[in-house]
Amino acid sequence: MLYQRPPDAIADLVNLKPDPLMLFGPDRDYIIIADRPMYPGINELKEPKVKLAGRQINPSNFTPYGSRGFFNPRLQRVSTGTDLAFRGLPDGAMFRYFSWSPDGSRIAFCEVTGHGLQLWTAERDTLNCTRVGGNDINNSLGGVPYDFIGNDRFLIKRQIAGVEKPVDSETVTGPKVQDSSGKEGANRTYTNLLQSDYDVRLFHYYATSQLYLHRLDTGNETAWAEPGIIAGLGDSPNGKWFVITYVVEPFSFNVPYDKFADKVLLLDREGNEVRELARRPIVEHLPPAFGAVITEPRRYSWRSDHPAQLYWTEALDDGDPRKQADYREQLFYLEAPFTGEPRKSIRLPLRFGALRWGRGDLAIAVDWEWSSRRQVTRRWFPDDPQREPEVLFDHNWEDNYNDPGNVVTVSLPSDHSILLTRDAGETLILIGNGHSPEGPQPFVDAFNLTSHERKRLWESTPPYFERPLFFLDEDPDRFLLAREQSNERPNFFLRHLTSGEELRITDFPHPYPQLRNSQYELVTYQRSDGVQLSGELHTPEGFDPGKDAPLPILMWAYPQEYKDADKAGQVLTSSHQFRRVSPLSPLPFLAAGYAVFDDFAMPIVGEGDEEPNETFIEQVRMNARAAVHKLVEMGVADPNRIYVGGHSYGAFMTAHLLAHTNLFAGGIARSGAFNRTLTPFGFQAEERTFWQVPDTYVRLSPFVHADKIDSPLLLIHGEEDSNSGTYPVQSKRMFTALDNLGKTARLCLLPYEDHGYAAEESILHMLWEMYRWMEMYRKEGKKVMKRKPLTTSTGH
Repeated sequence: MLYQRPPDAIADLVNLKPDPLMLFGPDRDYIIIADRPMYPGINELKEPKVKLAGRQINPSNFTPYGSRGFFNPRLQRVSTGTDLAFRGLPDGAMFRYFSWSPDGSRIAFCEVTGHGLQLWTAERDTLNCTRVGGNDINNSLGGVPYDFIGNDRFLIKRQIAGVEKPVDSETVTGPKVQDSSGKEGANRTYTNLLQSDYDVRLFHYYATSQLYLHRLDTGNETAWAEPGIIAGLGDSPNGKWFVITYVVEPFSFNVPYDKFADKVLLLDREGNEVRELARRPIVEHLPPAFGAVITEPRRYSWRSDHPAQLYWTEALDDGDPRKQADYREQLFYLEAPFTGEPRKSIRLPLRFGALRWGRGDLAIAVDWEWSSRRQVTRRWFPDDPQREPEVLFDHNWEDNYNDPGNVVTVSLPSDHSILLTRDAGETLILIGNGHSPEGPQPFVDAFNLTSHERKRLWESTPPYFERPLFFLDEDPDRFLLAREQSNERPNFFLRHLTSGEELRITDFPHPYPQLRNSQYELVTYQRSDGVQLSGELHTPEGFDPGKDAPLPILMWAYPQEYKDADKAGQVLTSSHQFRRVSPLSPLPFLAAGYAVFDDFAMPIVGEGDEEPNETFIEQVRMNARAAVHKLVEMGVADPNRIYVGGHSYGAFMTAHLLAHTNLFAGGIARSGAFNRTLTPFGFQAEERTFWQVPDTYVRLSPFVHADKIDSPLLLIHGEEDSNSGTYPVQSKRMFTALDNLGKTARLCLLPYEDHGYAAEESILHMLWEMYRWMEMYRKEGKKVMKRKPLTTSTGH
């Protein structure tokens, strides 16, 4: 069929102007601003792609498939309000990867061309733009393909000159053979993997690159380090040493490239190898438990407050969190000139999470454990690694009400980050969401390292919802603030922490004034076993429940697993927040007169030794019944026109609700998985494999319960879904089952689309399918046209 459009009231919400890119310079007085494009047309999605080692690559220009960029770059000065355009750029060009030099005097960015990325640079004070080398940058594996080395040099990742693309031989020389290793392991259902020897050669061709050192003062560019498949590069704070990671053969046909074998090297400033730090095998057979890691050294990083001290960690439990161990991680370090043996630093009882650096007697380490949902923040002493770390915070990450917040860091001229402190280094600054039963109130706290006392320095104040984003410098007096209200989109301000003085940075208008006066309410209720629930209720402007007739309503959710029933019911949204209307959300249907119950709580609780999935069906049923009862009781929902839907895991939930309840007039399941035997090594938060709990996998497959689905089900799926576990075959098989069982169902496959939908035509057609489906069916299963349909145009 031809692409269709939904009613104009819905379609008008698709291509609204998005917020621009904003990138502050190091001195925070200048902001790079660039406009974001609207949704691409379907022809853009038809651009060529090759699928290799878990990546989708545009073969024309050695970039990730679907990479678009920004346009109309300009520079805004905060103190004067001036807004100046970049000079000398080609008309209509798209750009990516904007960055500042460490001292903020220079800007760099890449133009997206048909053959590769072209690096440009401009002086901040003139904005005169010049090209840096040719347009042969290799960015096939993603990331930023260049880096400032000081303020006047670049390291640039380029294609290998003179190498011809391999040709696929039509000669068949034998079968494809793989042997098992005899080792236990659990890999999720990865997509776009290597399939043949030709794929191996093709991956080499697209992924192999050569680093070049470009000097702006002379324009000279020389090869730096050895060519190879570069997976990572990081420089020391003093700029004299580099850690580089190369992907090496043998490759794997079972996992993506980030799990391939690799080697980690230490290089000097000229790109010469100083030391091989590690050589690691393919990661195909990790233990199945969450938190399993390799036994080799991993997570190499530089200590930010030291000229050249390199850290990494190694597992002490064979990488298996199922094993009992007093300590699971040992940190090691080396420092210049890197000729000695690695030295031990602290040990961590849980799995290593992150490091934040401050000074010789102050660093922060975070470690965590999945089974208990526990996260511990520790203060430790890098210059005295034998000293026992001090626990600052030990909390359950499901417990949002008691989340202590995150330590704040600031950038140094070396482009490395250190902790922001006050009171001669004795006080940390924390930023948090401030969740509570009344909703979140973000905050800025001071935390004393000696007494562990907290002092509230600032918090969001109703009727606004305000979020601190980052502090401007090491003197914690000014920070960037995003402020919004329920009917006002976020805008940005500079705020003085103690005086309260503010400077407005942006003045974005309301993006969809036609919905400005739609109504929002955070609805709280309780399910039958006492778990507290909530959801975001949106109703059209002027709707008065109890007086006006109940509305058709679309309920939209995504299940979340918890280990604690009390924490499952915590309120995580504020009634003062601005509700963005994404075309991929259910909110556009407000414009067509529907009520929307968005993100209604769908907790799946498994306390103690019980796994959440053992009672998944029973719990989604309880959640849905409680929500529907509340909406009908409020006089909001027409009982005969309640529809339920979700995307991905929400689609899985939707199919179960239609199979195990009679609450809904119909369902909408987008890009879902319906047969769990096709994801046998785990899914979502399920750690156990199919062979450990086959009955659970079978029972949790909506495909098995297709005969119980009596309400109409609309299935939508991207034809090129590369998400782990949600192959398009999932929806195809589900539709075939429903079709052959005589059920009412419809399958819409969107050409060239991935797990999320990108093209304007696809999004408009998706909305048309959803609107048409809900307009056609009521709970009795009869076709209806109860309300006068809005104007619909076709053949887009």
